[in-house]
Amino acid sequence: MKKTILAIATIITLTIGNSFAQRYRHEVPAVNNSRGDNALEEYQINKLDQIVKLTRKQENKIKKIENHYDELMSNRRYSSFQNAKRLEKAKQKDILEVLTPAQRQRLFAYQNSYNNGRYNRRG
Repeated sequence: MKKTILAIATIITLTIGNSFAQRYRHEVPAVNNSRGDNALEEYQINKLDQIVKLTRKQENKIKKIENHYDELMSNRRYSSFQNAKRLEKAKQKDILEVLTPAQRQRLFAYQNSYNNGRYNRRG
């Protein structure tokens, strides 16, 4: 009787552990939810447009950059956290290269004012 109870408890423990391990694995958003990913990209591009006033040509270039890096992220080779972080930095660098120097200054000024107003409050 004790062996049966111990065997059932062991099977339950292993099953629960396996289900938790599967639940929290890393998933690439571009593959799993491309519609949501595109909506998020559109939102981010629109927000950038409000800050720096993008031209239509710049918007199209940024969309191409986003799509290019989405394809790279969906590749199995770049599935580790360090590679994903490196690709994200490269994507941001490419997007900044599309902007003119005046637009970059406007973006950096906006980011600095947002961070200073949010984190340096006294109260």
